[in-house]
Amino acid sequence: MVLRIAALACMVALAAAIRAEAPAEAPASSAQSVPARPAGGWSWDELARLAGERADKAKIEFLKAAARRQKLDADLAWKDPQLRIGHTWEDSWQRSRHRHPDLREMPENGSGDTYTATLRLYISNPFVNHYVRRAGEASIQSLEARAKAEQYAIYCEVKSLCLDEERLKREHARRVEAEMLWTRVRQCLDRRMKEGVVKSPLDAVKAEIARERASARADEAAQERRQIRREIAFLAGIPERELVIRYTPPEPPSTNVAFAAALAEVAFARRPDLVGALAELESARANVGAAKAAHVPWFDFVEGSYAHSSGRERDWGSYKSSLGNEFLDRGHKHDHSDDWQIRAAITLPIFTWFGSSVKMSRLVEDAADVRVQGLRAAIKNEVECALDDFRASDLRYARISKDGIAFLKKMEARLSEFAESAAVKPDDVCRAQIELLDYRSFKDEAEFDWVERILMLETVSGGPLPYNAATSK
Repeated sequence: MVLRIAALACMVALAAAIRAEAPAEAPASSAQSVPARPAGGWSWDELARLAGERADKAKIEFLKAAARRQKLDADLAWKDPQLRIGHTWEDSWQRSRHRHPDLREMPENGSGDTYTATLRLYISNPFVNHYVRRAGEASIQSLEARAKAEQYAIYCEVKSLCLDEERLKREHARRVEAEMLWTRVRQCLDRRMKEGVVKSPLDAVKAEIARERASARADEAAQERRQIRREIAFLAGIPERELVIRYTPPEPPSTNVAFAAALAEVAFARRPDLVGALAELESARANVGAAKAAHVPWFDFVEGSYAHSSGRERDWGSYKSSLGNEFLDRGHKHDHSDDWQIRAAITLPIFTWFGSSVKMSRLVEDAADVRVQGLRAAIKNEVECALDDFRASDLRYARISKDGIAFLKKMEARLSEFAESAAVKPDDVCRAQIELLDYRSFKDEAEFDWVERILMLETVSGGPLPYNAATSK
């Protein structure tokens, strides 16, 4: 019982020591993993970079390991060596019919040892290996392009999430302001009901319903914004409580004809999916060369062996003595021998001369070429469509921005005048302000649509506008 109590006391002391040490280690590890926050908060591009790099670490390291293994297999010209070592011992007895009758019962004795070592090296076709190496390098480029495509997808997704976060931020502010205005309407109606000048008591009920609806919509916008902020923080590796996002929309591109033609060429050069498709096409072409080179005869393996043998024999004799016949060992002899052998096997690819493997490789090459051409046409069409959408959105946003700002200033000034006038009811002024909030929402949506078209141009062209080094990592 005493031992059990002592053991429990030791466990409690150890747990207390672990709890005492844990808080001291946690901040150090978190400080190392969380990036420092900029002065004014993170911009969209900075958050997208962090998310792309964070998603890149584990996935790209795995792909690079697979690529290194593939290149190693392609670079091996000698493969699968086999080393065999053997030992043989023999003992023999021999009797001779032509010996003296008294010696026929005495056999001759012989023994020997043999040691053998064989090394066989399998050799791949050097002509095939050249093209296999090229195919392996192209496969590595394809894997890297695939990793960059996934990285850039995260990059674009984070920027889109930042746009949604700004949209919900403004929407939440408008709904909170609408809730406050409906509260003022409700207060005005309550005061007028006490004075007995309300035409219908249902006006107060409608105002209360509108206020509750605005409050519920504000909570809904706040909840959606919180979820998007949590997703951005997770992708970027930043705690949500430290996430401060600056509204930094991308710079608008040019809309002239020269820029439109250059953007398609830029997309051909930096779109990761097209780079991967070109690498797959190069790999298919190398496989065609490997299939053709497989028609050349080559040595399948080279084998060298070494054998060392040693043997010993004894010869018995006899002489006549007074006691009878006696047998003597008249002597023995030793034999040694060394044997070297080199053998080679050659392979003649008779059936591959019919060309079935070459035909299959060419079919794969044609399919890869068709995919590249189709992808080029699709990229060109995506760039042209994105530019057309941006031009339309740019004209709409410019018109709304120019006319909308002037309209808002004009309406706000008139509402201020009505609010000071005794002839206008305060609740009517609040309702007019709520209508003006809806127009502000329409203006913000035009701006967000304009920013979204720029982000779409970045996506289809494979990088920010102008080109940013984030996509070339």
